[in-house]
Amino acid sequence: MTDLTENTSPSRLAGSMKNLAANRRFVHKLTRKARHPDFSSLFSIGGLMASEMFVGIDVASRELVISSPQGLTTITNTQAAIEAWLMGLPAGSHIGVEATSHYHELVADRAVLAGMVVYVLNPRDTRHYMLGLGRRSKTDRVDAGMIQRLILAEHAQLRPYQPAAAVHRQLALLQRRRGSVVGHRQALHKALRQIGILATVLDQTLAALDTLIAQIDQQLDTLLNSQEGLAKEARRLETVPGIGRQTSTQLVTLFKRVDLANSDAAVAFVGLDPRACDSGQKSGRRRLSKRGSAELRRLLYNCAQAAARTVAWKPYYAQLKSGKFSTTQALVIIARKLLRIAFSLWQQPGILFNAQKVACLGLTG
Repeated sequence: MTDLTENTSPSRLAGSMKNLAANRRFVHKLTRKARHPDFSSLFSIGGLMASEMFVGIDVASRELVISSPQGLTTITNTQAAIEAWLMGLPAGSHIGVEATSHYHELVADRAVLAGMVVYVLNPRDTRHYMLGLGRRSKTDRVDAGMIQRLILAEHAQLRPYQPAAAVHRQLALLQRRRGSVVGHRQALHKALRQIGILATVLDQTLAALDTLIAQIDQQLDTLLNSQEGLAKEARRLETVPGIGRQTSTQLVTLFKRVDLANSDAAVAFVGLDPRACDSGQKSGRRRLSKRGSAELRRLLYNCAQAAARTVAWKPYYAQLKSGKFSTTQALVIIARKLLRIAFSLWQQPGILFNAQKVACLGLTG
């Protein structure tokens, strides 16, 4: 490698060195003026006032790690500690938490009662957001800071959280636990049904689980009947061929709690909407977004299986199967239509299902 000073005159070399030094000073000046702001400075730019504070919380069963303009802090996940911390926040502050089983509900509910705007985030969304920002580590402190950054950037597109009534929360909890018990029952049956020496024990265990499921169903009916008009609305949805007791209970709970603009919003909220994957001239394969409650999607799919065997839906199901749709695709289409019909009935009090008013069921004559 040759020396850079070779064949270079002293005057030209001196001028080059001066230019290099000047460039370095200029770059240093730019870098000093355009440094990346930390979280505390983010809240003083763009006209954000103290009343528009943004806070991210990483939730655990015992503690909350909080990232705010005042810095990072940790408090216990108890009502007393949460209320004491909220007293130090200006009203109208924006707080983001991930949905973490039921552990996020206490801080979310107390924050809403204290006049804060709360966003309960899907952990999958926050994970992809963090990966997109090039996050290199995962700790509670990092997660809290990233949640704060997410709601600061995206709060205009997020739906504020509204606490559910106590009875609706209990209904949702029982429905989730019932789905879990049903899943475990099916798993036990599949795992042990071919082992003859365990047949008696397996039968006893399955019978006990069936008794437990029946008791949960009884509790669900009791809670539903305690709400004025809600049980009646559930029975009205059951006039749709294929929709049963468990699905109608989940649907009326959803429609009562969440203000959905139309049937498209209901389909998207449940996660039965197709997700596009197109680029240029390429038209990618559509897949379900699978947002929202997996248990409700499972129930609606089961309803579609039952509906496909009824007089009302069987011709339409056969038409779908005779075309380009597989069995699973045809059942998903029917599940989506069942959800749309249920939402339409909910929007029209007192109206019962009428197959003649459903365009796709005109095949029945």
